[in-house]
Amino acid sequence: MDLSRQYTLELVTALASIPLLLLIALAVGRMLVRRFHAPLGARYKITCSALFTYLPLLAYQMTVEAQFAAHSKAPTDVLVDGAASTPKPFLFPEELLQGLLALSILFGAFVTVRLVRKYFWDGWFERTQAAEAPKFLSDIGSACIIGVSLLVIATWVYRKDMSGLQLGSTVSVAVLGFASQDLLGNLLSGVALQISSPFRRGDWLLVDGKRLKVREVNWRSTRMRSPDNVLVDVPNKTIAGSTIVNLSAPTAERAYSVGVGFDFGLPPHAVKECLVRAALSAKDVMPVPAPRAVLKDFGDSAVHYEVSFWVAKEEHLMDAADAVRTAIWYEAQKNGLKMPFPVRTIQIERPLRKELA
Repeated sequence: MDLSRQYTLELVTALASIPLLLLIALAVGRMLVRRFHAPLGARYKITCSALFTYLPLLAYQMTVEAQFAAHSKAPTDVLVDGAASTPKPFLFPEELLQGLLALSILFGAFVTVRLVRKYFWDGWFERTQAAEAPKFLSDIGSACIIGVSLLVIATWVYRKDMSGLQLGSTVSVAVLGFASQDLLGNLLSGVALQISSPFRRGDWLLVDGKRLKVREVNWRSTRMRSPDNVLVDVPNKTIAGSTIVNLSAPTAERAYSVGVGFDFGLPPHAVKECLVRAALSAKDVMPVPAPRAVLKDFGDSAVHYEVSFWVAKEEHLMDAADAVRTAIWYEAQKNGLKMPFPVRTIQIERPLRKELA
Protein backbone atom coordinates (compact mmCIF):
# COMPACT_ATOMS: atom_id res chain seq x y z
CA MET A 1 0.00 0.00 0.00
CA ASP A 2 1.12 3.52 -0.78
CA LEU A 3 2.57 5.15 2.34
CA SER A 4 0.46 8.29 1.96
CA ARG A 5 -2.73 6.24 1.79
CA GLN A 6 -1.61 4.29 4.84
CA TYR A 7 -1.17 7.56 6.73
CA THR A 8 -4.67 8.66 5.68
CA LEU A 9 -6.22 5.34 6.71
CA GLU A 10 -4.60 5.51 10.14
CA LEU A 11 -5.77 9.11 10.60
CA VAL A 12 -9.36 8.19 9.71
CA THR A 13 -9.20 5.21 12.09
CA ALA A 14 -7.95 7.40 14.93
CA LEU A 15 -10.64 10.04 14.36
CA ALA A 16 -13.38 7.40 14.07
CA SER A 17 -12.34 5.73 17.31
CA ILE A 18 -12.81 8.94 19.33
CA PRO A 19 -16.65 8.96 19.42
CA LEU A 20 -16.72 5.18 19.90
CA LEU A 21 -14.46 5.32 22.96
CA LEU A 22 -16.37 8.32 24.30
CA LEU A 23 -19.71 6.52 24.01
CA ILE A 24 -18.31 3.51 25.88
CA ALA A 25 -16.92 5.71 28.65
CA LEU A 26 -20.20 7.61 29.04
CA ALA A 27 -22.14 4.33 29.14
CA VAL A 28 -19.86 3.08 31.91
CA GLY A 29 -20.38 6.37 33.74
CA ARG A 30 -24.17 6.08 33.53
CA MET A 31 -23.97 2.53 34.86
CA LEU A 32 -21.85 3.67 37.83
CA VAL A 33 -24.31 6.47 38.58
CA ARG A 34 -27.34 4.16 38.48
CA ARG A 35 -25.81 1.28 40.43
CA PHE A 36 -23.47 2.99 42.89
CA HIS A 37 -24.76 6.60 42.80
CA ALA A 38 -21.29 7.79 41.84
CA PRO A 39 -21.03 11.63 41.84
CA LEU A 40 -19.60 12.01 38.33
CA GLY A 41 -21.46 14.84 36.59
CA ALA A 42 -20.02 17.21 33.99
CA ARG A 43 -16.43 16.81 35.28
CA TYR A 44 -16.47 13.15 34.28
CA LYS A 45 -17.73 14.00 30.78
CA ILE A 46 -14.99 16.61 30.28
CA THR A 47 -12.35 14.15 31.52
CA CYS A 48 -13.55 11.42 29.14
CA SER A 49 -13.80 13.80 26.19
CA ALA A 50 -10.24 15.05 26.68
CA LEU A 51 -8.70 11.66 27.50
CA PHE A 52 -10.36 9.66 24.72
CA THR A 53 -9.50 12.33 22.20
CA TYR A 54 -5.90 12.41 23.37
CA LEU A 55 -5.28 8.64 23.33
CA PRO A 56 -6.28 7.94 19.66
CA LEU A 57 -4.42 11.01 18.46
CA LEU A 58 -1.34 10.00 20.46
CA ALA A 59 -1.53 6.45 19.07
CA TYR A 60 -1.81 7.81 15.51
CA GLN A 61 1.08 10.22 16.08
CA MET A 62 3.38 7.51 17.45
CA THR A 63 2.45 5.05 14.70
CA VAL A 64 3.02 7.35 11.74
CA GLU A 65 6.24 8.71 13.24
CA ALA A 66 7.54 5.16 13.58
CA GLN A 67 6.50 4.36 10.01
CA PHE A 68 8.13 7.51 8.72
CA ALA A 69 11.36 6.67 10.52
CA ALA A 70 11.30 3.11 9.18
CA HIS A 71 10.71 4.18 5.57
CA SER A 72 12.94 7.21 5.55
CA LYS A 73 15.92 5.09 4.48
CA ALA A 74 13.95 2.90 2.04
CA PRO A 75 13.60 3.83 -1.64
CA THR A 76 10.29 5.44 -2.66
CA ASP A 77 8.57 6.43 -5.85
CA VAL A 78 8.23 10.08 -4.85
CA LEU A 79 10.89 12.32 -6.37
CA VAL A 80 11.89 15.66 -4.95
CA ASP A 81 14.32 17.62 -7.19
CA GLY A 82 15.22 14.34 -8.86
CA ALA A 83 15.94 12.53 -5.56
CA ALA A 84 13.82 9.94 -3.81
CA SER A 85 11.97 11.16 -0.68
CA THR A 86 9.69 9.52 1.89
CA PRO A 87 6.29 11.27 2.17
CA LYS A 88 5.80 13.02 5.52
CA PRO A 89 2.66 12.27 7.52
CA PHE A 90 0.23 14.83 8.89
CA LEU A 91 1.04 15.48 12.55
CA PHE A 92 -1.10 17.23 15.13
CA PRO A 93 0.47 20.17 16.99
CA GLU A 94 2.18 19.14 20.20
CA GLU A 95 0.36 21.96 22.03
CA LEU A 96 -2.97 20.30 21.17
CA LEU A 97 -1.92 16.96 22.64
CA GLN A 98 -0.46 18.63 25.73
CA GLY A 99 -3.65 20.62 26.27
CA LEU A 100 -5.85 17.52 25.98
CA LEU A 101 -3.67 15.57 28.43
CA ALA A 102 -3.54 18.46 30.91
CA LEU A 103 -7.31 18.87 30.71
CA SER A 104 -7.90 15.17 31.35
CA ILE A 105 -5.53 15.13 34.34
CA LEU A 106 -7.00 18.27 35.94
CA PHE A 107 -10.65 17.28 35.57
CA GLY A 108 -9.76 13.71 36.48
CA ALA A 109 -8.45 15.13 39.76
CA PHE A 110 -11.79 16.91 40.27
CA VAL A 111 -13.62 13.61 39.75
CA THR A 112 -11.24 11.88 42.16
CA VAL A 113 -11.92 14.53 44.80
CA ARG A 114 -15.67 13.92 44.61
CA LEU A 115 -15.27 10.14 44.69
CA VAL A 116 -12.90 10.28 47.69
CA ARG A 117 -15.27 12.63 49.49
CA LYS A 118 -18.29 10.36 48.92
CA TYR A 119 -16.81 6.88 49.39
CA PHE A 120 -14.04 7.63 51.91
CA TRP A 121 -15.06 10.59 54.07
CA ASP A 122 -18.86 10.24 53.81
CA GLY A 123 -18.75 6.46 53.52
CA TRP A 124 -15.93 4.48 55.14
CA PHE A 125 -14.94 7.17 57.66
CA GLU A 126 -18.46 7.71 58.99
CA ARG A 127 -19.11 3.96 59.22
CA THR A 128 -15.91 3.19 61.12
CA GLN A 129 -15.79 6.32 63.30
CA ALA A 130 -19.55 6.57 63.91
CA ALA A 131 -19.32 10.33 63.37
CA GLU A 132 -19.65 12.87 60.60
CA ALA A 133 -16.49 13.30 58.55
CA PRO A 134 -14.63 16.54 59.43
CA LYS A 135 -14.90 19.02 56.58
CA PHE A 136 -11.51 20.41 57.58
CA LEU A 137 -9.58 17.19 56.81
CA SER A 138 -11.65 16.60 53.69
CA ASP A 139 -10.62 20.02 52.36
CA ILE A 140 -6.95 19.29 53.06
CA GLY A 141 -7.17 15.97 51.17
CA SER A 142 -8.89 17.66 48.23
CA ALA A 143 -6.24 20.39 48.12
CA CYS A 144 -3.48 17.76 48.07
CA ILE A 145 -5.09 15.90 45.15
CA ILE A 146 -5.50 19.09 43.11
CA GLY A 147 -1.97 20.22 43.99
CA VAL A 148 -0.43 16.93 42.86
CA SER A 149 -2.36 17.07 39.58
CA LEU A 150 -1.08 20.60 38.88
CA LEU A 151 2.48 19.51 39.68
CA VAL A 152 2.16 16.53 37.30
CA ILE A 153 0.82 18.79 34.54
CA ALA A 154 3.68 21.25 34.95
CA THR A 155 6.54 18.72 35.17
CA TRP A 156 5.33 15.76 33.09
CA VAL A 157 3.01 17.28 30.49
CA TYR A 158 4.70 20.64 29.82
CA ARG A 159 8.16 19.51 31.01
CA LYS A 160 8.78 22.58 33.15
CA ASP A 161 11.88 22.61 35.34
CA MET A 162 10.66 23.13 38.91
CA SER A 163 14.11 23.03 40.54
CA GLY A 164 14.44 26.81 40.29
CA LEU A 165 11.43 27.18 42.56
CA GLN A 166 13.13 25.48 45.50
CA LEU A 167 15.03 28.52 46.72
CA GLY A 168 12.15 30.85 45.95
CA SER A 169 9.67 28.57 47.68
CA THR A 170 11.92 28.40 50.76
CA VAL A 171 12.10 32.17 50.99
CA SER A 172 8.37 32.49 50.33
CA VAL A 173 7.54 29.98 53.04
CA ALA A 174 9.73 31.86 55.52
CA VAL A 175 8.12 35.21 54.68
CA LEU A 176 4.62 33.79 54.78
CA GLY A 177 5.41 31.96 58.01
CA PHE A 178 6.42 35.17 59.81
CA ALA A 179 3.54 37.13 58.31
CA SER A 180 0.85 34.59 59.21
CA GLN A 181 1.92 33.06 62.50
CA ASP A 182 -1.59 33.27 63.95
CA LEU A 183 -3.15 31.71 60.85
CA LEU A 184 -0.64 28.85 60.80
CA GLY A 185 -1.07 28.36 64.54
CA ASN A 186 -4.83 28.07 64.11
CA LEU A 187 -4.33 25.74 61.14
CA LEU A 188 -2.03 23.37 63.03
CA SER A 189 -4.28 23.53 66.07
CA GLY A 190 -7.23 22.60 63.89
CA VAL A 191 -5.33 19.57 62.58
CA ALA A 192 -4.46 18.56 66.16
CA LEU A 193 -8.11 18.90 67.21
CA GLN A 194 -9.25 16.71 64.33
CA ILE A 195 -6.65 14.03 65.05
CA SER A 196 -7.24 13.87 68.81
CA SER A 197 -11.02 14.37 68.44
CA PRO A 198 -11.79 15.77 71.92
CA PHE A 199 -15.19 16.81 70.57
CA ARG A 200 -17.39 16.29 67.53
CA ARG A 201 -19.95 18.27 65.64
CA GLY A 202 -23.07 18.57 67.77
CA ASP A 203 -21.25 18.29 71.11
CA TRP A 204 -21.76 20.87 73.85
CA LEU A 205 -18.62 22.51 75.26
CA LEU A 206 -18.03 24.70 78.29
CA VAL A 207 -15.93 27.64 77.08
CA ASP A 208 -15.23 30.54 79.49
CA GLY A 209 -18.20 29.50 81.58
CA LYS A 210 -20.55 29.47 78.57
CA ARG A 211 -22.34 26.43 77.16
CA LEU A 212 -21.74 26.29 73.38
CA LYS A 213 -22.71 23.72 70.74
CA VAL A 214 -20.11 22.81 68.10
CA ARG A 215 -21.25 23.45 64.53
CA GLU A 216 -18.05 23.25 62.47
CA VAL A 217 -14.25 23.08 62.72
CA ASN A 218 -12.72 24.91 59.75
CA TRP A 219 -9.23 26.07 58.76
CA ARG A 220 -9.07 28.96 61.24
CA SER A 221 -11.63 28.50 63.97
CA THR A 222 -14.31 26.40 65.62
CA ARG A 223 -17.80 27.73 65.08
CA MET A 224 -20.27 27.19 67.91
CA ARG A 225 -23.79 28.23 68.82
CA SER A 226 -25.03 29.37 72.22
CA PRO A 227 -28.40 28.24 73.68
CA ASP A 228 -29.90 31.62 72.70
CA ASN A 229 -28.87 30.99 69.05
CA VAL A 230 -25.84 33.32 68.95
CA LEU A 231 -22.92 32.30 66.71
CA VAL A 232 -19.55 32.19 68.51
CA ASP A 233 -16.36 31.87 66.44
CA VAL A 234 -13.39 30.76 68.59
CA PRO A 235 -9.85 30.47 67.09
CA ASN A 236 -8.56 26.89 67.06
CA LYS A 237 -5.37 27.93 68.88
CA THR A 238 -7.44 29.27 71.78
CA ILE A 239 -9.39 26.01 72.14
CA ALA A 240 -6.35 23.75 71.72
CA GLY A 241 -4.40 25.72 74.33
CA SER A 242 -7.09 25.58 77.01
CA THR A 243 -8.87 22.89 78.99
CA ILE A 244 -11.65 21.36 76.90
CA VAL A 245 -14.80 20.53 78.88
CA ASN A 246 -17.05 18.36 76.71
CA LEU A 247 -20.53 18.27 78.21
CA SER A 248 -21.66 15.63 75.67
CA ALA A 249 -18.96 13.03 76.40
CA PRO A 250 -18.71 10.18 77.07
CA THR A 251 -22.51 10.08 76.55
CA ALA A 252 -25.16 12.66 75.75
CA GLU A 253 -26.86 12.11 79.12
CA ARG A 254 -26.15 14.89 81.60
CA ALA A 255 -26.56 15.24 85.37
CA TYR A 256 -27.60 18.48 87.03
CA SER A 257 -28.37 19.64 90.58
CA VAL A 258 -30.85 22.15 92.00
CA GLY A 259 -30.44 23.57 95.50
CA VAL A 260 -33.24 24.74 97.81
CA GLY A 261 -33.61 25.68 101.51
CA PHE A 262 -36.25 24.41 103.98
CA ASP A 263 -37.22 25.20 107.56
CA PHE A 264 -35.16 23.77 110.44
CA GLY A 265 -38.24 22.19 111.99
CA LEU A 266 -38.93 19.85 109.06
CA PRO A 267 -37.70 16.21 109.17
CA PRO A 268 -35.01 15.62 106.50
CA HIS A 269 -36.57 12.37 105.19
CA ALA A 270 -39.86 14.18 104.42
CA VAL A 271 -38.03 16.93 102.58
CA LYS A 272 -35.96 14.46 100.57
CA GLU A 273 -39.06 12.48 99.55
CA CYS A 274 -40.71 15.72 98.46
CA LEU A 275 -37.70 16.70 96.33
CA VAL A 276 -37.49 13.29 94.63
CA ARG A 277 -41.24 13.29 93.85
CA ALA A 278 -40.97 16.78 92.40
CA ALA A 279 -38.00 15.83 90.20
CA LEU A 280 -39.72 12.69 88.90
CA SER A 281 -42.81 14.68 87.94
CA ALA A 282 -40.82 17.33 86.05
CA LYS A 283 -40.64 17.34 82.26
CA ASP A 284 -37.44 16.04 80.55
CA VAL A 285 -36.12 14.41 83.76
CA MET A 286 -35.03 10.78 83.21
CA PRO A 287 -36.54 8.18 85.58
CA VAL A 288 -33.34 6.11 85.31
CA PRO A 289 -30.92 6.97 86.84
CA ALA A 290 -33.41 8.04 89.51
CA PRO A 291 -33.24 11.53 91.07
CA ARG A 292 -31.44 11.71 94.41
CA ALA A 293 -31.82 14.26 97.21
CA VAL A 294 -29.20 15.02 99.86
CA LEU A 295 -28.94 17.36 102.84
CA LYS A 296 -26.09 19.58 101.83
CA ASP A 297 -25.59 22.14 104.63
CA PHE A 298 -27.08 23.94 107.65
CA GLY A 299 -27.41 27.60 106.86
CA ASP A 300 -28.19 30.63 109.02
CA SER A 301 -31.92 30.61 108.34
CA ALA A 302 -32.57 27.32 106.48
CA VAL A 303 -31.39 23.78 105.95
CA HIS A 304 -29.94 23.51 102.44
CA TYR A 305 -30.88 20.48 100.33
CA GLU A 306 -29.82 19.50 96.83
CA VAL A 307 -31.67 17.27 94.35
CA SER A 308 -29.71 15.72 91.46
CA PHE A 309 -31.34 14.43 88.29
CA TRP A 310 -30.44 13.34 84.74
CA VAL A 311 -31.53 14.60 81.33
CA ALA A 312 -31.12 12.86 77.98
CA LYS A 313 -29.53 15.79 76.14
CA GLU A 314 -27.78 19.02 76.98
CA GLU A 315 -30.49 20.91 75.08
CA HIS A 316 -33.05 19.78 77.69
CA LEU A 317 -31.04 20.93 80.69
CA MET A 318 -32.37 24.45 81.26
CA ASP A 319 -36.01 23.47 80.65
CA ALA A 320 -35.62 20.50 82.99
CA ALA A 321 -34.07 22.65 85.73
CA ASP A 322 -36.93 25.14 85.45
CA ALA A 323 -39.50 22.31 85.58
CA VAL A 324 -37.83 20.80 88.68
CA ARG A 325 -37.78 24.12 90.57
CA THR A 326 -41.42 24.73 89.67
CA ALA A 327 -42.43 21.22 90.76
CA ILE A 328 -40.56 21.65 94.08
CA TRP A 329 -42.54 24.78 94.91
CA TYR A 330 -45.89 23.13 94.20
CA GLU A 331 -44.93 19.91 95.99
CA ALA A 332 -43.77 21.83 99.07
CA GLN A 333 -46.99 23.87 99.17
CA LYS A 334 -49.08 20.70 98.85
CA ASN A 335 -47.26 18.96 101.72
CA GLY A 336 -47.01 21.99 104.00
CA LEU A 337 -43.20 22.18 103.81
CA LYS A 338 -42.07 25.70 104.53
CA MET A 339 -39.22 27.37 102.66
CA PRO A 340 -38.26 30.22 105.03
CA PHE A 341 -37.27 33.71 104.05
CA PRO A 342 -33.68 34.74 104.78
CA VAL A 343 -33.29 36.18 108.28
CA ARG A 344 -31.22 39.30 108.69
CA THR A 345 -30.46 41.20 111.91
CA ILE A 346 -29.93 44.90 111.41
CA GLN A 347 -28.34 46.98 114.18
CA ILE A 348 -28.62 50.73 113.93
CA GLU A 349 -26.35 52.85 116.10
CA ARG A 350 -27.01 56.51 116.66
CA PRO A 351 -24.31 58.84 118.04
CA LEU A 352 -25.13 60.47 121.40
CA ARG A 353 -25.59 64.20 121.34
CA LYS A 354 -23.15 66.11 123.42
CA GLU A 355 -24.69 68.54 125.88
CA LEU A 356 -23.92 72.09 125.14
CA ALA A 357 -21.67 73.59 127.71
